[in-house]
Amino acid sequence: MRVLLFKGRGAMSMAIRWQSRSIYSHAAIQLDDGSIIESWQGSGVQHKNLSDWDDIDAFEILDAPELGIELDTEGCEEFLRAQLGKGYDYTSVLRFVSRRKGGNPDRWFCSELVFAALAHAGVNLLERCEPWRVSPGMLAWSPFLRLSRRHR
Repeated sequence: MRVLLFKGRGAMSMAIRWQSRSIYSHAAIQLDDGSIIESWQGSGVQHKNLSDWDDIDAFEILDAPELGIELDTEGCEEFLRAQLGKGYDYTSVLRFVSRRKGGNPDRWFCSELVFAALAHAGVNLLERCEPWRVSPGMLAWSPFLRLSRRHR
C-alpha cells in the first residue's frame, strides 16, 4: 500500500496547486494489487486501475512501532472500500478558499479521504490536524511518508 500524489496540469489542478502552494493537486491510495482508491470531482470515491503514471510521486507509508504507530493495511483497505460510491466533497474543497470549517462524513475530497483512511488504520500523518484541512501537498509533509518512486 502506498500514497500517490499527482502533479496535475489541468485548470482545476493548477488552481489547487496555486491555492495550496504545492506541486501536488491530487492524492490516492494504491492498494497492494496495484489498483487505486481515490475521490475525484464528479465521480466521488472510486476504485480503478491507473494506466498513466506521468507526474505522480509514490510514497511508502512508514510504521513506527516504538511510538505505537503501525499501519493496519487490512483496516485501511476496509475503510476505503466502505467509502466507495460516496460523493465528492465540494463544500470542503471550497473551504480552502473561504477558510470555513468543513467535513462531511458522506463525502470526501482526495487528500481528506487518504488522510482519514490512514488515521483509521493507525497512522496519523499530521498531528493536530483534521482530515478536511489536509491538501494533497500537506500529505507530503508527514514524517510517516517517504518518497519511494518519482514519475515524470
